[in-house]
Amino acid sequence: MRCLKRCTVLAFAVVFVGCTVPSEPAGQRSTSGALSRLEQEVHRLVNRYRMSQNLAPLTTREIITGQARMHSRAMAEKRSSLGHRGFGKRVERISRCLPLRAVAENVGYNKGYPDCAQRAFDVWLDSAEHRRNMEGDYRLTGIGVVRDSQGAYYFTQIFWE
Repeated sequence: MRCLKRCTVLAFAVVFVGCTVPSEPAGQRSTSGALSRLEQEVHRLVNRYRMSQNLAPLTTREIITGQARMHSRAMAEKRSSLGHRGFGKRVERISRCLPLRAVAENVGYNKGYPDCAQRAFDVWLDSAEHRRNMEGDYRLTGIGVVRDSQGAYYFTQIFWE
């Protein structure tokens, strides 16, 4: 991966078991309905936390969200393991449209909890590495949530500056 001189790359994965929100199947491109609401809720929770830490809220960008969704879909469809495989390529694709100074990524897996977004946020907050990403000097974000055929949810959040 090529980065500008001041580019920092931080990427961490976490597994959290739980999530019972009904949603579209993993292969469906639409993020309307439950998946879109989960993405919006993660965004709201992260921004609420950032503001409690006197940090500016993050603005979503579709180009970042698209890459986050593609990675969540790849994990849900077992084309990628849970983690950050292909992170450099995601960064490269986004950086064609947005200047890059710093980037980070949080990913996670969730099955069986009644509030998926809250659980994802709580687990990330309890992890020093994930929390560092949420508190980072970023302005933009994209969040992708995809449900697999067994009802598990895959989360990807990309942070961008």
